[in-house]
Amino acid sequence: MDENDPAGALRRRGVLIVEQGGRGGVADYTGLLAAALAGLGIPVTIATAKDHMFRAAPGVRIVGVFAYVRGHSPAARLVRRAGLGPVANGLRVLAATPRLLALSRRHAVTHMQGWEAPSLGLIATLLLRASGAKLIWTAHNTFERRSGWLDSARVLPALSRETIVHTEADRDRVSRPPTVIPHGHYGGIADTVAPVDPARARAELGLPADALVVLLFGVLRPDKGLGDLLAAAADAPPWLVLIAGEDHDGLATAASWLASPLLAGRVTVLEGFQPIDAVARVFAAADLVALPYRRASQSGVLHLSYGFGRMVAAYPVGGLTEAVIPGVTGWICGEATPRALARVLDEAGALGRSELRRLGEATRQWAEQSYDWGRIARDTEAVYVRALTGRGITTGRGGTSGDGGGSPRPEEGPRPRR
Repeated sequence: MDENDPAGALRRRGVLIVEQGGRGGVADYTGLLAAALAGLGIPVTIATAKDHMFRAAPGVRIVGVFAYVRGHSPAARLVRRAGLGPVANGLRVLAATPRLLALSRRHAVTHMQGWEAPSLGLIATLLLRASGAKLIWTAHNTFERRSGWLDSARVLPALSRETIVHTEADRDRVSRPPTVIPHGHYGGIADTVAPVDPARARAELGLPADALVVLLFGVLRPDKGLGDLLAAAADAPPWLVLIAGEDHDGLATAASWLASPLLAGRVTVLEGFQPIDAVARVFAAADLVALPYRRASQSGVLHLSYGFGRMVAAYPVGGLTEAVIPGVTGWICGEATPRALARVLDEAGALGRSELRRLGEATRQWAEQSYDWGRIARDTEAVYVRALTGRGITTGRGGTSGDGGGSPRPEEGPRPRR
């Protein structure tokens, strides 16, 4: 019985991780977590998009379950132009549910990594629960980006045996007491591509070789603070702004600043999904990464920045304050305003490009030690055991999984030279 031998059940039957999209930040997290769990001897199956971008890893099986209309074919583009993309994708997700249920029944636990539409996530969760699945839910965000009647952070934890969040700031935002397990480092993602020479990256992007460049990367949504970064850069003239990511109305929100004479010739926009080689190029070209988010739980872009050896400048929101160590891995603005961000840009610029790069490399080393995937996998296994038995197992840090890892705060670290 699973309840009498939970560790054995995990290693015999494995875990099903449901990651719906197959690309982007949550997929990156899922792939690294799956590899780390497999390293503990736990077989992992990832149920994901049929056109996923996961890399093969020992002990990890990738199953394409969900099909999407992404606009890559003439018929798909026609559907999306007609505004029917969400409807078509929703119907396809529902059609994939029987296969998802069949996969879930073969595994000891089912670990959900998020749903792109809360209503679809609710339907799938109810069906999985009804089929007897032992559900674990990771709330990568504890807020809904779009207004609606369903709050996933309140509903899905109530339907799951266990909930995981990444920061202490998120602990009280979910409906049942969660386990806090920090987000893992992304050095492994950065290492999937060959190192990119910064000078070459800048030449390919048409950026001056000696200018200060601040990067805003990721899905360009209004809450990502693009307008705030541009306003701050207008007050900090040495800095150029590099913007890279798929636009979700963020560019329209910042249109007035993008057209501002104060920023003429100082902004470069690379709109669209960025494959990993393009990601490596923009991070190589940047001296600093901006996270002027209006709200946040945790940020995959932050950990990607650390992975590529770049310090960050972040607003003091959500869990960002737990993962950015002032003077060590970057800057936390005094307040969430463009003026405060401009002051940070001035301070960072005063260090100079070579010092920012040196500190960025030290930041990567710190992140690899502080957000180790092996430790995260052991803590996640403890959550699985509790889902199977209701009892935690002792971790290597002298506590149970219910203690939560929290975000590490180093006593010492690389410090900017004054």
